[in-house]
Amino acid sequence: MKNSTATPALALLVLDVALGVACVLLPPVVMGFVGLLRDVFGVLVLPFSFLFGLAGWSSDLSSLSSVHDGLMPGATTHPLYAVMAAGLLGVGGVCSVLACNTPEGAKVERAVAPIATGLAIVAAGWDPGLIVLPAFVLQILCFWYPTLAFSFRRQ
Repeated sequence: MKNSTATPALALLVLDVALGVACVLLPPVVMGFVGLLRDVFGVLVLPFSFLFGLAGWSSDLSSLSSVHDGLMPGATTHPLYAVMAAGLLGVGGVCSVLACNTPEGAKVERAVAPIATGLAIVAAGWDPGLIVLPAFVLQILCFWYPTLAFSFRRQ
């Protein structure tokens, strides 16, 4: 196997896919952590809120509730979509890297890469999908022009 150096296009694709996976998986993790904090602090404050309620004061965890409700409204509704989108982004990135040194071969990988990335954009939603748009365009260009290799070989 011949060793070749990567071009900026391959580095951009790998970096963009990694950033897309992070941006797809991070909101459900953060929202779950904030929800867990809200529940834990709710239990810790419960005796005091009961006593303050008897005294006529009202205390609640409005600050954590506002953080949980205001960060991202749809982040906790379907975390399975985020996992599926991250998996599809990973598959698209791996297929692009596998097809990077074979301009005449790897037709299946060149076809699967933009399809998987497109499905990931649909599964994640439009806003996180915009992050992986450059990788999607590079994958489509490499599908239409197979001689456009991501990496070059020294001759």
